[in-house]
Amino acid sequence: MAVAPVPLWAVCVLRVALATVYFQEEFLDGERWRNRWVQSTNDSQFGHFRLSSGKFYGHKEKDKGLQTTQNGRFYAISARFKPFSNKGKTLVVQYTVKHEQKMDCGGGYVKIFPADVDQKNLNGKSQYYIMFEMEKPILTFMWNLKGP
Repeated sequence: MAVAPVPLWAVCVLRVALATVYFQEEFLDGERWRNRWVQSTNDSQFGHFRLSSGKFYGHKEKDKGLQTTQNGRFYAISARFKPFSNKGKTLVVQYTVKHEQKMDCGGGYVKIFPADVDQKNLNGKSQYYIMFEMEKPILTFMWNLKGP
């Protein structure tokens, strides 16, 4: 019995199709995002977010995301997902940032926190496992090796 060869691209597509998605946010359900995302109240000076597709987009509804509402503010917001382990597996973290303002310096962070993080008290000193920093003009990746 002959076995048909499987092209490499088919194996790659199958591999991607078997990936586990631990967290995905597309903001396609209007204002219901507010039920999933928690704004930190640690600092009364923190800015607030709104849902927007911004000044430019490919699709007005599908390209919506969280947008800051005030310049020169710090922001802190988080969404919880179930704890997981990727031990022995590759972990891919992907996110999109769209800067619509002309700026020389500024940016933001994406952090993966422990499951027990106090979302309402989130601040710059909250412990994290992984942090991506999109600070114009550089990208930084940090891994907390001391983790709990």
